[in-house]
Amino acid sequence: MKRTFITLLFSILVFNIFAQEDTAAKTAVTADTITQKPKTTALKSYFSASLGFLSNSVYNGRKDSVATPYITPTIGYYDKSGFFIDGSLSYLARAGSSRVDLFNIEAGYDFYLGNFDGEISANKSFYNSSSTNVTSQITGSVLASGGYDLVYIKPTIEAGINFGNKSDYLVNFGLEHTFYQLKDKLQITPGLKANGSTQNYYGSYYNKRKVGGKRKNAGITYDVTATVEDAAKYKILDYGFSMPVSYSIKKFTLSLSPAYVIPVNPAIVTVMLVPEAGGVTRIKTSAEVISNTFYCSFGVSYKF
Repeated sequence: MKRTFITLLFSILVFNIFAQEDTAAKTAVTADTITQKPKTTALKSYFSASLGFLSNSVYNGRKDSVATPYITPTIGYYDKSGFFIDGSLSYLARAGSSRVDLFNIEAGYDFYLGNFDGEISANKSFYNSSSTNVTSQITGSVLASGGYDLVYIKPTIEAGINFGNKSDYLVNFGLEHTFYQLKDKLQITPGLKANGSTQNYYGSYYNKRKVGGKRKNAGITYDVTATVEDAAKYKILDYGFSMPVSYSIKKFTLSLSPAYVIPVNPAIVTVMLVPEAGGVTRIKTSAEVISNTFYCSFGVSYKF
């Protein structure tokens, strides 16, 4: 079923691509998860302020058991040389647990070499101690990405390292194409992506944020720990389809980015409950429960 779904999406994408005019001479705009960050070649340097909403935070097809919606204001500086730096905070807009859940600082460099474009970036994340985001044990990352425009299709690749208690490496693969309408003010970029990573961060999330700690059952207090099997092994973790849309009006850009992800390779998790007062240790091993997810982000940005 999953293979049929991916094949169908790819067929639709290819059919639409070949039905369009040649747009190879135009530069694409890359969509961020929460807002549309402008990444076209600029004639002059500028600042940008944006406000975005994300319906649910999903990473590698994984998510918390309760939706994690974010409202995220961002301000950044984008130099005509390709250098950029921005900072953001993400406010958790969940009933009963509203709070600032994340601060993030990112800096990097965008470059364009003919039909090839790429980015090198580094970021530092500061999560609230109560955060249940699956990425809450990732403290920062270094990433490099690139894509080569073949006129009708653009293959992309992203590789990097996520830092935490133990570092993880990631390699993601994608196919996309940008359609331009209304004198390039409207840009639509359907794409397919396969995301893969090691999962040390996920083991830390399970152990420290999801199930680890102290638990009381039938009058007995247990120290609970969790481990993820083969967390240091690289695996493809999800397949996804997204279709970012952006529309520019003078200095304003409106963006919408729906996405549908199919997680694969569920983690095998072992939970150990050790009685504080001594006694029988309980051990349970099971596969995580994964499910397909649709989520969406939209936002508005202003250049100045």
